[in-house]
Amino acid sequence: MHMSMKRMSRVFACAAAAVLLSFVLASCGGDGQQKSPAQLNREYMASVNTISAEAADSLSSFNAAVSEGDLAAMRLSASDAAKKLEKISEMTAPEPLAQVHEEYKAGVNDLTAALSEYIEAYAALQSSADAAAASKGSTQTSSRNQAPAPTVDTETFASQVANIQARYDSGMAHLAKADSMVAELAGGEAPAKDEASEAQGEQPAEEQPQE
Repeated sequence: MHMSMKRMSRVFACAAAAVLLSFVLASCGGDGQQKSPAQLNREYMASVNTISAEAADSLSSFNAAVSEGDLAAMRLSASDAAKKLEKISEMTAPEPLAQVHEEYKAGVNDLTAALSEYIEAYAALQSSADAAAASKGSTQTSSRNQAPAPTVDTETFASQVANIQARYDSGMAHLAKADSMVAELAGGEAPAKDEASEAQGEQPAEEQPQE
């Protein structure tokens, strides 16, 4: 399953850029002691952008692990990405960006859940494939009363991947909504709708277990 993390990072970057450009002038000329609302907004979005860039590296590693069928690497990179993304949920947003923050949190929750669910589904598929291979390779002295050989349920896996893709799309939709909200707050135009439509239209690749 390709998680298109470049798009996720781009969504965060667009939102951050909108706030930074909107509030850079307003934040000048402060008294140097108490941060202005504009400065707080800018710092919040800068932190979100930094965290998302760090998480994108881990998620890129996750995609590579999926391509290679490396379950251990999937677990490691997914765990690392989840820890980084969780930093966004743990942040405290300035009041003007409170609703934006809720959308970011919802997006992060869906994305991390999608990662976890994919790993669970792939692990189950890999386990059934290993069992089938072991049964096929074993020597039987008699076929009488032999138990049926385990089979690989690829149809169930495909169904699970479709559900996981839907959760991922939901996460991307939350991030795109947050991006639009930030653009509106900054007085700019909402981002093009093709970001969300691309996420909705992307189909996962069904990974097969490696023997």
